[in-house]
Amino acid sequence: MRSLIFALLAASSSVAVEQPVVLRVGFFPNLTHAPALAARQLEREGKDFHQANLPAGVKLEWRSFNAGPSAMEALVAGAIDITYVGTSPVINAHVRTKGRSIRVLAPVASGGNALVVRKDSPLRSPADFRGHRIATPQLGNTQDVDARIWLRSGGLNITIAGGDAQVLPAQNAELIALFKRGDVDAAWTVEPWVTRLVDDFGGEVLVENHDSIITVLASSQKALDAKGEAVRAFVHSHYLLRDRLAADPILLERLSREALGAESRSAAPKAELIAPALRRIRWDQPEDPALRLSRLTESFAKAQSDSRACGLLTGETPVAPLLQALVADLPAAGK
Repeated sequence: MRSLIFALLAASSSVAVEQPVVLRVGFFPNLTHAPALAARQLEREGKDFHQANLPAGVKLEWRSFNAGPSAMEALVAGAIDITYVGTSPVINAHVRTKGRSIRVLAPVASGGNALVVRKDSPLRSPADFRGHRIATPQLGNTQDVDARIWLRSGGLNITIAGGDAQVLPAQNAELIALFKRGDVDAAWTVEPWVTRLVDDFGGEVLVENHDSIITVLASSQKALDAKGEAVRAFVHSHYLLRDRLAADPILLERLSREALGAESRSAAPKAELIAPALRRIRWDQPEDPALRLSRLTESFAKAQSDSRACGLLTGETPVAPLLQALVADLPAAGK
């Protein structure tokens, strides 16, 4: 009987070991997350890029979000393990969890982030927006904070719900509709929505943040503790895909177009939209680790200061713990 029990326990243990490790990755269906879009599209075409670079038994699951705050809520709650996301939602979650939960793994992209007004608009400076409305993708996301800080630079009093000008959070599809109907005077968003507003709805770019970090890869300490090998392998694979896409911009454009169509369950956007939109985005390249750490520290310190100025944060937390899990550019040995 005892030997039978041991045999059953051994069999049960073997089955448990063979269960796949599921790595849940968040992303948004916009071009500042093009590496995720490209990976998703390659999967649809039966050419999964990441799977071969992950440890045996690890399976990817992708989760789509509209903007950063909802993705960070999922990360903190443990519903996802890693996500492509902007700096403002990351720092907000970092402060709210007192520096214990969120870890940045890698920078991904800069730029692709702009304020769009109508071509005939008299609105040119922050002070001009007194009594007007700006749409952003979500309360507390990077563009939402950028809009509030820019308006405040003109001396306007901007509160969460109103003030001298109203910042109106709305999902990107609704943001486009609001702009088209004239229900808002401007929109601060990311690609491809920036180029859509310009090309299809008579907009022009008034303010563009070329060098600001727009996307990073972030994880939770909980996910790193439980699935650290898989998380780091995914980041290495992200770097490999980044290099492949950088070497073949035509492939990046095609995969991004087709992925955006698939994610929205509609026709793929026209190439005339995607090509110029991608040119607004700068993908991060291999960089000296000390310079990268310094650059990210400065960026997240600014994001924290901006969020506090907007009233979205009431505390302050050192940035250093946020960046202690950065993954080096070079792929892991054997990858």
